[in-house]
Amino acid sequence: MFLAILLGIVTIYFIFIIPLMLKKTKDNHPTKNIFEDFVDNDHGYPWSWESKRVESYKKALQDKKKCKV
Repeated sequence: MFLAILLGIVTIYFIFIIPLMLKKTKDNHPTKNIFEDFVDNDHGYPWSWESKRVESYKKALQDKKKCKV
């Protein structure tokens, strides 16, 4: 019986109270994760189907070679 009451209190807390607390905070800015950074910096691959991505890959590869020399 005690476990059921405790579980009910925790459930009500997470369903009603936490969303209200999160809604009140204005500084809730999600951070970018690793995958989003990868997608933003992706230039394509030699086996890409789109010619634009293949050209972007070749250009990025040439720029990378210039930086190393």
